[in-house]
Amino acid sequence: MSELPGANDMDKLKALSAKTFKEQAVWFMNGYWGELFEKDEKSCETLWTWTQIFIELSPKKKKGCELNEFDAHRFLERIDETLSVKDMREFLRSVDIDFNKMVSLTEYLVSKYKVPWKELIHKPQDDEKAKKEREEAQEAVEEAKAAADEAKSTADKAREEEKNAVMAAKAAAEREMIAKADEKEAKAKESESEKRKKEAEEAEAQAKATEKQAIATEEKAIVEENEAKVKEAELVEAELQAKKKANESKMAEAESKKAAAEVRAALDKVLSEEKKYKDKMASLAKESKNESVGIVKRNKAANQLAQLKNKPTLALQTAKVTLSAAEKKASKAARKAENAAKRAKEAADNISAARAAAEEARKSAEASRATAEADRKRAVADREAAEKARAAANDALIAAVDARKKAEAAARAAEEARKEADDAKAAAQAARKASDEALEAAQKAFDEAEAKLKELMAKPRGSGQGAVWWLNREFEEAKKYMPKSKLKKLRK
Repeated sequence: MSELPGANDMDKLKALSAKTFKEQAVWFMNGYWGELFEKDEKSCETLWTWTQIFIELSPKKKKGCELNEFDAHRFLERIDETLSVKDMREFLRSVDIDFNKMVSLTEYLVSKYKVPWKELIHKPQDDEKAKKEREEAQEAVEEAKAAADEAKSTADKAREEEKNAVMAAKAAAEREMIAKADEKEAKAKESESEKRKKEAEEAEAQAKATEKQAIATEEKAIVEENEAKVKEAELVEAELQAKKKANESKMAEAESKKAAAEVRAALDKVLSEEKKYKDKMASLAKESKNESVGIVKRNKAANQLAQLKNKPTLALQTAKVTLSAAEKKASKAARKAENAAKRAKEAADNISAARAAAEEARKSAEASRATAEADRKRAVADREAAEKARAAANDALIAAVDARKKAEAAARAAEEARKEADDAKAAAQAARKASDEALEAAQKAFDEAEAKLKELMAKPRGSGQGAVWWLNREFEEAKKYMPKSKLKKLRK
């Protein structure tokens, strides 16, 4: 029989309270198996649950043996026995048998089931032989459980890693495919950019040649326009001279007409004076022969007549002199006017066609220069556009080359990543296979542990039934963490 160490009952209680939660529960179940647990599976499960909660709340977990005031309060909340702070402290004072301000599982069970603690510490446990058999079975169960836990953890991790590795390998393959597609596309874009750059350079060269030709044409047109303007200006000057000569001709003509008018006036004056002269002579001749007058008058008239015959009147003489002078002047003016008119006609005849031709040539030169200027402006715009297009094409090519290099690097990196992912997948698959083998080993350990447990439970026992139940309960708990395919095997 197991016996607690200690010189007195309180020491023995403290020794029991110092055991792990599981050991305290097994001691209690062994001691009161027939009274509380043998025919009440629910009470067994309740004690199991309380023990698991104590383990969960204790900072030391499975190695713990008692709870502080705060965690004891949390325990009561978990089992729906919440107390006020005052009631909780009163409860702790009633439960804390050894007065250490801590609550062991034993102290709680003594209070809960209202059993004498001095009776509990002396309750019989296993005999030595039964204890050894149970400890061997328990060791087998614990080893099987540890193997199962490790195998399950390893298997779960291996399957998760395999799953992740397969997904990663698939994703890496997809990224590699995308990267290679991007690389192919980048190379195609680079090739297209090179083609466009070449076309842009050719277009730029053509535009520059066209611009050069347009500039030369415009310069030639400007020279021709300037020459035409000079020629036209010269002809305009000549035309002015011709007009001047025409004006001179008109002035000479006017002078000629004026001289002719003066001749006519002088002639009229001569005619008038001659008439007066003849009339005077006729009057004197008549009076010299008129017998009705005195001799003196007749003689006077005869003398005057003789004088007039010898010398005309001064007025007539003056009129004839004036007429002669006017005729000379008119003749000179007529010759001058004739010469001026001839010169004006010659100048007009010479200048008219040339002036019209020069004007037409100037207009034509201006139109040619305007056309050449427009062509030159278009050529400049085309050349500037071609330069921009060539620069843009060059930038696009640089970007395409950079993109192609990056795409190549990305493709190589993706390929390496895919290879690494494939290696990782293979390693994960190998690890998963190893974990399956570990599960097989865990299954074998469970089979052996179950056989020992069944053998132990088949033997009649006078004590230690609580320990056997607990051992079987741990075995059943361990089964929950085995894969379903393994459990089926275990239940056969």
